[in-house]
Amino acid sequence: MKVLVNRAALVEALGLAGTVVLSRTPKPVLTCVKLIAGDVGGTRALTIVATDMEVALQYTLTQVDITKEGVALVPAGKLSEIVNNSPDDTLTLENSGDTTAIKGSDANYKVFGFNAEEYPPVGTFEGDPDLVLSAAVLRQLLDRTRFAAAREMTRYAINGVLFDRKGKNLSLVATDGHRLAQAKDEVPAEGKDITAVVPIKAINLIERLLTNPEQTVALQFKENKLFLQVSSESGVTATMSTSLLEGNFPPYQDVIPKDYDKKVTLDRDRFFSAVRRAALLTNEESKGVRLSFGNNTLSIQSRAPEMGEAKIDLPVEYAGEAIEIGFNPAYLVDALKVADAEQVTFEMKTPNKQGLLRAGPGFTYVVMPVNLS
Repeated sequence: MKVLVNRAALVEALGLAGTVVLSRTPKPVLTCVKLIAGDVGGTRALTIVATDMEVALQYTLTQVDITKEGVALVPAGKLSEIVNNSPDDTLTLENSGDTTAIKGSDANYKVFGFNAEEYPPVGTFEGDPDLVLSAAVLRQLLDRTRFAAAREMTRYAINGVLFDRKGKNLSLVATDGHRLAQAKDEVPAEGKDITAVVPIKAINLIERLLTNPEQTVALQFKENKLFLQVSSESGVTATMSTSLLEGNFPPYQDVIPKDYDKKVTLDRDRFFSAVRRAALLTNEESKGVRLSFGNNTLSIQSRAPEMGEAKIDLPVEYAGEAIEIGFNPAYLVDALKVADAEQVTFEMKTPNKQGLLRAGPGFTYVVMPVNLS
């Protein structure tokens, strides 16, 4: 293999591959990226392949000049360090056996790798997709949900985002047991129903692949895997596959309250600002803000021992029964960051029941209260 490649494009590709590659593993080949120089869909390209046996990525670079087709298996960390620190606009990659040379204007590195035949096979996108949508739509759905997914491996099924498709209705849902985020949109009615939980590592990689809202994203769910393909006018740029999480996702429809009798409409920006400012006087011991609704006023209060207290008043249209309810401000801030609407609605029932935040018809957020007594 011998290829001249645009360094900036290679930096981006290796950055994405680095989120997949394992840094520590008893299998040294899994610390590597596989470089394939050749034709991809009739276009000369360099394909970067990375896998940890659960998530796999194939990323295509077309900013290349291939002198000799071939394959190389190179340690990802060392290759990234060399490429990132190079001052050149282009680099030449050339391999001989298990050794790959990286050449710049004033530097020549030789990196020892492995036999490319030892690299595990990576699945590809084959056949018709189950779902096709724009990168802009998928990114908004992911932004509105992934922050609420569980990070600790307490319950395996909630360490990811649920894809729930029924006919033309697509919902993405995430929960960590303290809050639940649901984002909805309409998709073409053709295609099978889907219920699958995608692990958070794969979700984060998908987000990074969606660099242009005009990209087209095709998804295919096969047995216990998701295959995802990102395309633009120039052709396919990336293919990703991931194992799906096992276990049953909580019945999220049962968690979303349907009988709340206290509802207020809030200016999203003003509410967002007030919660953030009140949170300045909270700490690990008093991780809560008190929301007091009554007489067309919302008071947001916080107090931290040995620090002080805060009280911020907002005028609101609320004529219902007065109620005080406490929440972790970080949970409110997370939702308000992605609730890209001028106004949001907040629904409550009693101080010990969860709060319900909505932004338009597409975003629903349930958050458990905290005891501030």
